[in-house]
Parts: sequence; structure tokens; C-alpha cells
Amino acid sequence: MARAYRVPMHTEATGASDHILERIRDEGGRVTVTRRLVVDAMLASSDHHLTANDVVDAVRSRHPDFHRSTVYRTLDRLTDLGVVDRMQMGTGPAVYHLSVRPHRHLVCDRCGAVQEVPPDVLDDVVDQVATATGFVVDPASTPLHGLCAACTTDAGPASTALRPPTRAHA
Repeated sequence: MARAYRVPMHTEATGASDHILERIRDEGGRVTVTRRLVVDAMLASSDHHLTANDVVDAVRSRHPDFHRSTVYRTLDRLTDLGVVDRMQMGTGPAVYHLSVRPHRHLVCDRCGAVQEVPPDVLDDVVDQVATATGFVVDPASTPLHGLCAACTTDAGPASTALRPPTRAHA
């Protein structure tokens, strides 16, 4: 017989947790113990860009008997339901964050810093690309890469760090 868990919610996160669990239900999903644990782990984290392994570690710190694959499947399902966003920020593992507060990401290619910006920051670019090519960009899954303010200052005005390599055309 499966053991039932009562998942304590952090007082400050209860409202957000209730909202997220309601979204799961609204999207046709069930609120399972594992889904509660994953949502709670993500809400409790001070870093809201977590790798799947970070989420596994957080869930296992409270309930060591949860299998890694269960947490991975739960992240995939929560992504399908639109409750969690999955982002590939660079060459490392993908990160997940709750989609309760939409935002976009700026990723520094030198120091790896991730900066959040308002969700409408790319609206003009998305519109221009769609008008010019008919292609519809999904800005939610498209981080912008470049240099953060600190690395730009360190690089100096003559930096070529962001210039694409030139290629000879035949």
C-alpha cells in the first residue's frame, strides 16, 4: 500500500502554491503527492531557476524514497500543463521555473549570469520577425545571449566578444 504524505506548505508560499495547484486542475491535471512536492520545492528555493537534479535533491531532502525518474516525469508533465517552464540557458543542463510570473531571460556568455526582464521586452522583435518572415518566435523559450553590464565594462569598448566570425563567401 502506498504511503500517504501530508505536504506542509510554507506559510508565505501557500497562496502561490494554491494558485499553481489550481492551474494544474484547470489544465486537466491531477494534483498528486509528487506534483505537490515538486511545486513546494520550487517555491521554497531562493533560486527559481532549478535544474532537474536540484528539484530531485529538494524533494529527496524531505522524502528520500522518491525516485529520480518520478520527479523528472513530473517536471515534464508540469511543463506540458504550462505550470513550469523549461529553458536551455546555455551548454549546461536545462533549468525549470514556475510560470506564475512570466519573464524573459538574458544570459551572459562570459560569467553565466541570468537576468530576468519583463515579458514584453521582446514584443517588438517578435512582431518584426513575424512581419518580415512569417516565422513566429516563442520568446518564452528563447533566452537572449550576450554580455551583462559587468562583463561589458570589463571587456572595454573594443571588445569583439559578441561580433560573429567573418566568413569568406565564394
